[in-house]
Amino acid sequence: MLKDASICVSLLGAETRFVDVDGVRTRTIQAGEGPDLILMHGGGGHAEAFARNVTALSRHFRVHALDLLGHGLTSGCEVAPKRKDYVSHLLGYMDQEGIDRAHLVGESLGGWIAAWTALEHPDRVDRLIYVCGARLTLEVGADAEARTAAGRAELARVTRQFLADPSPANVRERMAWLFHHPDRDLTDELVALRWALYQSEESRSALTNATAPPSAATAEDNLTAERLTSLTRPTLVLWTSHNPSATVEFGRRAAELIPGAEFALMEDCGHWPQWERPEEFNQILTNYLQGDRESRGQR
Repeated sequence: MLKDASICVSLLGAETRFVDVDGVRTRTIQAGEGPDLILMHGGGGHAEAFARNVTALSRHFRVHALDLLGHGLTSGCEVAPKRKDYVSHLLGYMDQEGIDRAHLVGESLGGWIAAWTALEHPDRVDRLIYVCGARLTLEVGADAEARTAAGRAELARVTRQFLADPSPANVRERMAWLFHHPDRDLTDELVALRWALYQSEESRSALTNATAPPSAATAEDNLTAERLTSLTRPTLVLWTSHNPSATVEFGRRAAELIPGAEFALMEDCGHWPQWERPEEFNQILTNYLQGDRESRGQR
């Protein structure tokens, strides 16, 4: 695959559809046949976060890249969605598409949703891949925790700025946070797409709700050490060397706590390894999901 190909070219052969999920108009990009593989983006994102992965993965799987609840072109909630809302929406989508059981790949917010789905509905999940996942509450040492807090504070700042004024410049600054090398990986096309998706008042309202910072009430839904030890589905924790939302120590500790989990580290990447190094990302996923342990960097 040409890394500098446009989003349109990258998704040639895939189909964009809208599915009614309990009254929620839900956008999905689908391709391929075989075991179902659902890709879930992070907070503020959209299905095109996986534009460089869908076609390659569709050689082995029936791939679904979703716009999550309140993101992209999927309808939102009138209030900030809770854990149960995200999980219910995912399961509703699976029901509508006739999916009894699927592999779940979740990046950031999507990883949190995937993990909770595996915790509460393990019968619906085959394998779980938790990519730079959100909402981890773990003790990993003061230095790593301080660096993580600084990264999250910067994300909160650029997100507030973007929601208050979704200008192209603010969209670019918000998206630059995602990448270890934004000058290399953040394209004008990607900025233009996100700018276009969030220009309407309705879409910004939905995104504001969906990206509301965790409160004391929602902190109870964080992924604690106790919860991670309760995961029973085969899990790969996939992290990056420069993830700004949680340092490598968080990913390694999560993998240590999840029974039987594997850990893979992608170098020279920030928060979007699926976009920054797509061929490596696609190979790691394919090897893990097909049961091939070779060359996927596991511990």
